[in-house]
Amino acid sequence: MIPCYDQAEYLAEAVESVVGQTYVDWEIVIVDDGSPDDAAVVADGLSAAHPDRRIRLIRQANAGLAAARNAGIAASSGRYILPLDADDLLMKEMLEKTVRLLDAEPGVAIAYTDQRQFGAVSRIVKTAEWDTDLQRRRNLFAATALFRREVWYAVGGYDPAMRDGYEDWDFWLAAAERGFVGRRIPEALFGYRIKASSMHVTARAGHRDLVEQIRAKHPEWYASSWRRWWRWPIRAWRRLRHVIGTALRPAGR
Repeated sequence: MIPCYDQAEYLAEAVESVVGQTYVDWEIVIVDDGSPDDAAVVADGLSAAHPDRRIRLIRQANAGLAAARNAGIAASSGRYILPLDADDLLMKEMLEKTVRLLDAEPGVAIAYTDQRQFGAVSRIVKTAEWDTDLQRRRNLFAATALFRREVWYAVGGYDPAMRDGYEDWDFWLAAAERGFVGRRIPEALFGYRIKASSMHVTARAGHRDLVEQIRAKHPEWYASSWRRWWRWPIRAWRRLRHVIGTALRPAGR
């Protein structure tokens, strides 16, 4: 599922990275989110260039990334979903290895990988292992991860109110709150394009406000996590005080 807004220049690379996958049982839904460029023309051309592939375009008035993802997922038919932004790429074994994981492990709902950053920089970024406490503090992995369709239904989709960014973090938090579990594949199978100007850069600029928005959406979880984080140093201090008191107590008492 590929939403596109003002990213027509990159769209062909994103689609071709899916066409080149070693796993071939897929469909692509491109969502033209009211893009001011020729995204729809590019998408139609890609569909015509690959008539043996399931590549189709849907168009809507601009509603933001979260709404575009929801529209694409609603129009799709697969049991697994993989969001891919129009300026990013998949390494050729991404689908094969993430599908294999979800097929083999019914208890795992989300398969994610390390990240290969390219463009303005060139480096491998290793993601963290699945950890719900850590996920509360920072987003562990990008939106481009394979997940079961029932996750989207259970969460209620991406929240269009998260229009300024972090909609993927909010989605993964909501999934974890409902008991879904993710698993990391320790390989850089997803290519994330680094540019001087992007939604990620904008989101980082508004980080504090977006974090407050996320905390307001998940009050019980953040309240319980704060209680755990504060409880640990209190317990540690009590144990240390007991040890010191025992060591200083006169013999025989």
